[in-house]
Amino acid sequence: MNLKSLGSAVSMVFALCAASPVWADTPTTTVKNLLDAVRAYKTSGTSASVQKTVEETLPLQDLSKEVLGPQWEKLSAAEQKNFVQLLRELLQKVAYPKSADFFGDLHIEFVGEHITGADAVVETSVSHPKEGQVTIEYKLHQVGSRWLLNDVLLDSVSLVTNVRTQMQQVIAKESYQGLLKRMREKLTES
Repeated sequence: MNLKSLGSAVSMVFALCAASPVWADTPTTTVKNLLDAVRAYKTSGTSASVQKTVEETLPLQDLSKEVLGPQWEKLSAAEQKNFVQLLRELLQKVAYPKSADFFGDLHIEFVGEHITGADAVVETSVSHPKEGQVTIEYKLHQVGSRWLLNDVLLDSVSLVTNVRTQMQQVIAKESYQGLLKRMREKLTES
C-alpha cells in the first residue's frame, strides 16, 4: 500500500466534506458552499468554525465505521473514539490543505442534481491543468432538513470505497495497529 495514495484518497474524500452550512436548501447549495469553504481554507486555514461545520456536515463516526468495515465492531468504544479523533486530525492537517491546493482557482461547472427520496447526487465537472477534465459526483443523504455528504466519485470511482480498500489491505497485511501507526506517521509528516 502506498501512503501517498492513502493520503491523497483520504484528502479528496474528506476535504470535500470540510465545511458546508448544514442547513442548505438543496444538495447543490450544500456542495457549492462546501467548495467555497474548501477554497477559503487555502487562505484562512483551519478554524473553530470550520471544525464545527465538519462535525455537523460529515458524520465522522459513520464514515469511520464505513472505512474500517468489520474491524469497527472489534474495537471497544474507547478505541472507536480514538480512531475517529485520529481521522479528524488527518483531515485537518493533511486532507484539507491538499484539497484546497487541488481546487484552488479551478472553474467548477455544475452539471446536474438528481434527488431520489432522501438521496441526492450533484454532478460537477472541472478542468484541472495537470489532471485534465475531471467529473466529480457528490453523493448526499438528507437527515431532517440537512444534506450530509457521504461519498465523492472522481470519474466514477468512489473515494470511500478506495479508502476502505486501502485500509483493509493494511489491516490484512499488518494489523489494525499497523494501520494506526501509518496514520500517525502521516500526521507526523505533515
